[in-house]
Amino acid sequence: MKNVIIFLVFVIYASGIFFINSNILLGIVLLINMLAMLICKIKPIDAIENIIKLLPFILITVVINCILANYQYAFLVAIKLMLVCNITVVYAKTTTVKSMAITIKNLCMPFKLLKVNLEDIELLVCISLSMIPILKTEYSELKEACLAKGIAIKVSNMKPILTKLMISIMKRVNYIEESMIEKGYGEV
Repeated sequence: MKNVIIFLVFVIYASGIFFINSNILLGIVLLINMLAMLICKIKPIDAIENIIKLLPFILITVVINCILANYQYAFLVAIKLMLVCNITVVYAKTTTVKSMAITIKNLCMPFKLLKVNLEDIELLVCISLSMIPILKTEYSELKEACLAKGIAIKVSNMKPILTKLMISIMKRVNYIEESMIEKGYGEV
């Protein structure tokens, strides 16, 4: 139950940041984020690296808001996005895949009335979240292989690259399926 409360507080807090229009309140949120990082022993460099990774997305959002609204509003949205990214890093670094799967399972408790197997949901979330780093690694390896062959990664040649990535993903899925069958999962 503790994980569910932490998750709901995180979702409400992160969503609430977007409704703040006061610079003073945004400053307070920044202090809360920094305090959370200190309590959870998260290095500031990790948060900065994460924001740098997301900088293209943030800049595109700023440009769109400059066009649709004004530069002050765009700057405010950029700050809010950075604050949300920061607190997301804190949550991600302090939550394991297993605890996140248990949280989702507990949130889906009402589906038990519809005879939904909650253990299946937990397993699917666990597998899904565990696949993200694997997909990232597969993409990096594929990208390096393309660069080694002198193939530039452009939109025009993404079809063969994505095809190879999908084939690799399907092989991984087959390995997981065979493993689950060998362990007797799903048998009555």
